[in-house]
Amino acid sequence: MLTLTTSLEKIVKWLRFYYPEAVSSLRPGLTYQEIEKLIQNISFKFPLEVYELYQYCNGGVTLAPSLVLNSLEFAMDQSRHSDWMRGEKFGDSNYMLPLFHGDGKDFYYVVCDELEKNSSPIWCVFVSEQPIMYAANLTSLILSIAECYETGAYYVTYFDEESGYFDLGQDLEKIEKIFQKYNPEQINTWRYIWKD
Repeated sequence: MLTLTTSLEKIVKWLRFYYPEAVSSLRPGLTYQEIEKLIQNISFKFPLEVYELYQYCNGGVTLAPSLVLNSLEFAMDQSRHSDWMRGEKFGDSNYMLPLFHGDGKDFYYVVCDELEKNSSPIWCVFVSEQPIMYAANLTSLILSIAECYETGAYYVTYFDEESGYFDLGQDLEKIEKIFQKYNPEQINTWRYIWKD
């Protein structure tokens, strides 16, 4: 699973160089023991990818345009109010952990249950809509984002030297091909969110 960590390192390195504001409040990762202590009172198991993510960093970073990583503490707090994220797809036997939020009222989350798994699909939900599967899993999403930076699908469009403010642009045609490469089953969801 080190692919996830390596890809996160590439993303953060690019952001530090080109868009430092996006990582200005990056929080250091948690140890495995710190994560275990935080989740000791819940009966659900996190996918192992989630452990790796939060061991790398504990939120405070805009990984991609409209995709901010929540701290584990914030994600767990939001999960207490996640009934609206369930829609008709999930019952009370599942635990929604919103890893990311967007610019609006959209959350991206994994579904945890009583069995430990390596990974879980990333689901997306907008207020008053049904949840939709956004990415095959956390690693495929992070791989997509890393390649978007490496290939120029994400790029700096604006820089103010006085304030240091940057803005990111997106080449949706390039992003679509990259996203489809890593998440072929979810490409229609991506198109629905970003192109429709």
